[in-house]
Amino acid sequence: MTPLPIADWQTSLEAMALTLAATLAALDRHEAKWAAALAVGEPPAGGRGGDPHIDRVEGRLRAWDERLIAAAELAAAVGKELADREAALGRWRETFTGWRETIQRGVPAAAAA
Repeated sequence: MTPLPIADWQTSLEAMALTLAATLAALDRHEAKWAAALAVGEPPAGGRGGDPHIDRVEGRLRAWDERLIAAAELAAAVGKELADREAALGRWRETFTGWRETIQRGVPAAAAA
């Protein structure tokens, strides 16, 4: 029977622990930069922490925000146009209802002469 590679597993686990520690340290640094940026109200120098990945994501989010704003404006314009058309339809309906009622009542004989 082959023995389990426990030493290899322990080495891998130690490497993972080191990587996680480095990642957590990097996150702590970024968190400190953001805390400082939020306190001042502006991002740290060099963009959003100087990380090109974060800058790219921020750019994509800004693009999505622009698209959402444009979509909201378009939806508002369409909503206004629909409301205008609905109001016009309501006015036509009232006019035709008045005409129908007048026709159903009939014209008095004195008015016809």
